[in-house]
Amino acid sequence: MTRTADSPTESAHLDGVLVVGGGYAGLHAAQAARRDGVPVTVVDATGRHDFVTRLAAVAGGTAAVTDASQPLASFVDRVEVALVRDVGDGSVTLTDGRRLRADAVVVTAGSVSSRPPVEGIEHARTLRSAEDALALRDELAEAASVVIVGGGATGVQLAGAAAHAHPGLDVTVVELAPRLLANLPAPFGAGARRILTDRGVHLHLGHGVERITPSGAVVDGVLLPGLTVWAGGFEADASGYGLPASPEGRVLVDDTLRVLGCDRTFAAGDLADHRDGQGRSLPMSAQVAVQAGTVAGGNAARLVRGSAPVAARFRQLGWVFDLGGRRGLAQVGPLDLTLPGLDLVPPLLHDAIDVKNLVEIGGLAALRFAPSSLLGLLRRGAAPCPHDRRSAAPLPAAA
Repeated sequence: MTRTADSPTESAHLDGVLVVGGGYAGLHAAQAARRDGVPVTVVDATGRHDFVTRLAAVAGGTAAVTDASQPLASFVDRVEVALVRDVGDGSVTLTDGRRLRADAVVVTAGSVSSRPPVEGIEHARTLRSAEDALALRDELAEAASVVIVGGGATGVQLAGAAAHAHPGLDVTVVELAPRLLANLPAPFGAGARRILTDRGVHLHLGHGVERITPSGAVVDGVLLPGLTVWAGGFEADASGYGLPASPEGRVLVDDTLRVLGCDRTFAAGDLADHRDGQGRSLPMSAQVAVQAGTVAGGNAARLVRGSAPVAARFRQLGWVFDLGGRRGLAQVGPLDLTLPGLDLVPPLLHDAIDVKNLVEIGGLAALRFAPSSLLGLLRRGAAPCPHDRRSAAPLPAAA
């Protein structure tokens, strides 16, 4: 059942666990609680689950528009479409003034594209949501050139997909670091550079953007013309929640992912300040979100059932990137798949991980939402995806 914020319901107590946010951490938290037999309600601003790891391919044109998002009601039974204004210990207050209380709360919503003080940054597009991806897809289908600011995971995957799907599009990547994927082992940067340059992508490495205009980005005093996309990373956004946070804005949690100072509220995903065994802050990534959501949801259910929570133990499982056109980069344990020839394998791994995630959050029935590449492998590489318009295939609405 899905309800919207203007439903005629009063503030009330919800049995079981209340999850704020329907992303990767939120859905894994919900399913972990459900596996323990505890009822779950998910509160989300859009009422849909965005497949964030697919968005670069959707925007770039190597994946179908249906790969971007699906209704949350496809994965959980109780969905409340609303904005959360404040989070208490075991309760949330919505922007319409209602207060929802639960036996336990898991907060997972809270990251946005970073917006540093770059002159004219408001002229740049972002790529964080399904809505962003579909709008950008339409624009790229008509553009002559695109300037992607940021050579991290989002920027590299978008550049690879756009260059493959739109052979006539002039694609430029601007990255302040001296190499692509600077936060990952060097072979990733070298592999990304090889694939992108083979596709004619122009790279400006070791350069920052001075300002952004409606017609492009200025680098070293020279205007690089084109549609500008800001892919410079993400930052936590817990504004208004009233929870203890780090200087970076990430909610502080203990080793069980319970919010500091709270008894019945947990936090997981990009919003939370997750740390490894050495106390180092972990990056905002899907694999961290999945692990954290599972632990937080399980601990919330344990709290409801009167059991003791368990400590989170995070594992670095590796990295997998799909650059479109049956090319990608991966490192899984000691296995390095960043060299020529071997880069055919990562897109298959990317899809396999996607399918595993679907089964975990929605069972076998969720396989109907598998990536379009699995339904038509010839589309990946032999020919770009048709540039279907958003008007012809809108975002799935909440049921």
